[in-house]
Amino acid sequence: MNPIVTISGGGIIGNYISSRLKKNNIESVIVEKSKNQKLSRENIRTLTLNSFSKKLLDDIGIKIPFAPIKEISVFDGDGSGSIHFSSKEINEENLSYVVFFNDLQQKLQDQDEHQTFFENQIEDIIQDNEKNYSEIKLSSKDTIKTKFVAGCDGRNSNVAKIAELNEKKSSYNQTAITFTASCETKDAYLAHQIFSEKGIFAIMPLPQNDKKSTHTIVWSVENNNLLDTSIEDYVNDNIAYFEQKLSTLIRIDSAILSFELFSHHFENYISGNVVLVGDAAHSIHPLAGQGINLGFADADALCEEIISSYEKSMHIDQTLTLKRYEIRRKNMNLLMLKSMDFFVNLFGSKNLYVKLLRNLGLSGVNKTEFLKKFFINHAAGKNKI
Repeated sequence: MNPIVTISGGGIIGNYISSRLKKNNIESVIVEKSKNQKLSRENIRTLTLNSFSKKLLDDIGIKIPFAPIKEISVFDGDGSGSIHFSSKEINEENLSYVVFFNDLQQKLQDQDEHQTFFENQIEDIIQDNEKNYSEIKLSSKDTIKTKFVAGCDGRNSNVAKIAELNEKKSSYNQTAITFTASCETKDAYLAHQIFSEKGIFAIMPLPQNDKKSTHTIVWSVENNNLLDTSIEDYVNDNIAYFEQKLSTLIRIDSAILSFELFSHHFENYISGNVVLVGDAAHSIHPLAGQGINLGFADADALCEEIISSYEKSMHIDQTLTLKRYEIRRKNMNLLMLKSMDFFVNLFGSKNLYVKLLRNLGLSGVNKTEFLKKFFINHAAGKNKI
């Protein structure tokens, strides 16, 4: 087997790349360590897609239920600062779209399962620079000859380890908590984000689902607040604070999921004809919901470069192709990571003067049309990230 691209990781980004390349008649295979089985029908985890990411999925025929967000209200729970974003301000129908993680993963996986090596993993990559291909050795003892190896295998990327790429990693010392809930709000298309000493609390509308839940909640909590309590008890003991802020009752409808938060990025995304994409290359705090959108922007740039090179010549210059991808994506992703770190530190500060400045800053941006439009365009994906 001699595919143009071999993809490590049959997740959302890996499957998207495979589908996009197939649409352009470029052969690829996916190597996925998990079994080929249907994902749980219990939808809890969600993703927030911007308009750009949603269009990428539309273009390859992926249709799943979504909940549109037309407005976002952001405010400091410990002060008076606030900012309100509306899709009308940029002449768009919606700012973003909430989808269930399992729905999107399953739809993409179904589309690519016939070119996926399930229950398998890349064990070695032997690059032959003279012949411009790599020989991949799988845990099944099969071998694949390929021109590109795309690491789409998440934060602990096996491909990154094999390629010996240098990683920088730091902890946010926070835990992300997510669950679905039912509550009554005045506007079904409005999302809220509250910054407070009890954590960064985001509540967004849900696609219609069997449980009749109306909202998804993503709540980032300082680990120090969880030292003497369980996550379930912390949620139950503190959710009344946000009910008061939102003037609504919140009924938890699902299991409560949680995971540690950290950021990481690689100094280089490429090594020979090996390339890292999405979470394999970088991860950021979920407070702006941009992690998945950065992944789709990576995937789009990589596909564009491979497709362009393939159309120009059968003798692809892998190094040049991947270098163009790295130039397009690395600095942009690093800028986003640094920006998220800044906001996490800003809203996590307990200093009274910092609190005053951030309240003034939120209100100031809300009154400045140019800045507001910049942030709205960015959140909606109109500024290509």
